[in-house]
Amino acid sequence: MRIKKWIQYIRNFLLNNFTNKKIPYSAQIELTLRCNAKCPFCSIHSIPESYVNNDMSTKQVKHLIDQIADLGVPALSFTGGEPTLRKDLPELIYHTGIVNNFMNGIATNGYLLPKLFKEYGLEGLDYILLSLDYPKAELHDNKRGIRLFDKVIESIEIANKRDIKVIISTVVMKDNLRYLRDMCELTEKLNCSIELYPCEDIIRDFPNKSFQIDDIDDLIPNVSVWANLIRNLRTKFKNILTDPVSVEIIEKGGFGGFPNYYQKLLRCHVAEAYLFVSHDGFINYPCKIHPIRSFNALIHPIKTIYNSTEVREIMKNHDNYNFCQKCRLGCAIVSSLPVRWKTVYAKYIKGFLDGNLR
Repeated sequence: MRIKKWIQYIRNFLLNNFTNKKIPYSAQIELTLRCNAKCPFCSIHSIPESYVNNDMSTKQVKHLIDQIADLGVPALSFTGGEPTLRKDLPELIYHTGIVNNFMNGIATNGYLLPKLFKEYGLEGLDYILLSLDYPKAELHDNKRGIRLFDKVIESIEIANKRDIKVIISTVVMKDNLRYLRDMCELTEKLNCSIELYPCEDIIRDFPNKSFQIDDIDDLIPNVSVWANLIRNLRTKFKNILTDPVSVEIIEKGGFGGFPNYYQKLLRCHVAEAYLFVSHDGFINYPCKIHPIRSFNALIHPIKTIYNSTEVREIMKNHDNYNFCQKCRLGCAIVSSLPVRWKTVYAKYIKGFLDGNLR
């Protein structure tokens, strides 16, 4: 199945670059804003219940999954909040990976994952993006505000037995820079790949208010120190997915800076390359963090939204908006990498050859 998805990606790449037809390379559905952890770098737990308590129904999510498949997107993942809090997650995974044949994954803190594996099997799941910031239980659990470490290790062991790929997502902060080598050694031992992106100041914009962490600067590491450390670790560990292009983009200032830009490697292509559906069924453009235009996908067909004149104009602007200034978000960078051959090689082809994306 994964070979078929690579072929579908190549087809989309050719269409996107040599015709007027546009198809996202990946999609993600935010199943809920609810979360059972209290991560200090995340503002989700500060968002009022009035914004949180309007998750889509199972039927609505399935309908959107079908539409995304019809659009021709090869990969679809689930995120949150914490997606494992949805009781219908096994059903949605099956509908995504088996019924619609997507490359399917979930982003999770892992707390409920062993239970879900044992009770449901999670047929149709191809990969897990699993959060782990420290190589020691007490450090990770204290930072996340919930006992997660042992659940993460158990989840990895079960996934390995079921041939489900595990990618560890480590939020790099000032106080865990010293543990990154240990993290690489641990994940290598556990047969996992690892992403190591720096903590960022994420402002979540809602119609009437924005939410962010006030003391986030106390957590964000020195980017140059992070970049040099990643370059050094990549010479010793093949399981690191954080590629040289991403490192250079972040180190030079990220996206934005129009008209001179902070770096010349890559513009932001999130609006074109990545389709994100929020927990309430809205699709925000140009990105999920800073919406200037929102469309209700529960009312309007996704294909109509994506191909609308308004969205096409937003795509053309890339990272020329004021809020794009020095954006270094890993999700924006990773979503933009598939649009150029050079960045595709650095991130995906080399990752596949190293055995991290198989």
